[in-house]
Amino acid sequence: MSGNGKAIAGRADLSISIDLPLVKAETTIPVGTGGGCVTTGPFANLEVPFGTVTNSLDTSYVDNPKNLEYKPHCLRRDLNPGIASTALKASSVNTLLQTPNITSFINILDRGPDPTTLNVHAGGHFGVGLDMSDTFSSPGDPIFFFHHAQIDRLWALWQQKDPATRQYAITGTGTFFNYPPSPDVKISDKIDLGKLSPGGPSPIKNFMNTMGGSFCY
Repeated sequence: MSGNGKAIAGRADLSISIDLPLVKAETTIPVGTGGGCVTTGPFANLEVPFGTVTNSLDTSYVDNPKNLEYKPHCLRRDLNPGIASTALKASSVNTLLQTPNITSFINILDRGPDPTTLNVHAGGHFGVGLDMSDTFSSPGDPIFFFHHAQIDRLWALWQQKDPATRQYAITGTGTFFNYPPSPDVKISDKIDLGKLSPGGPSPIKNFMNTMGGSFCY
């Protein structure tokens, strides 16, 4: 997966602010061990097509169409052992898998019992850092897909603890942190994956069982 970004000294810790209708939080991300472009391994000098690394996430950032403009730049990483050793430890995973319902599972997945800390989802993003820590550019880092495969695995393990009530448990609305406000989603609501869904939009229910059906893997 290649390694760290080129080390850049003298950088300050990053203050993160989220100011959206559903989520308001502030935290500080300690500086990592890289900071520059990835220059070694199979993804050396990989070009990421868009995304601007930001330290704030509010309505103006979500609404800004410039965040989806073509802005090619090198793949950047800032591997952070401090975040990895706290957010990604076994006890964090165990806490997540012991949650009693899908709402608490989702809440713990990102922030853990303490809303000012990072847990296994956000911790994976910020543990790699820079492009992986940005809402728009993170899929440009190939490690994104390995990280989210693990998130899917943890979700499947949680479902298997009580398939009768958890297999198709769902929560939340159809927009990012409920901005703009939108109705709660239902398993009958459809997802359009474009060319990845040649049969057309498919109900969410079809994507919720990784052990059977056409989506089995």
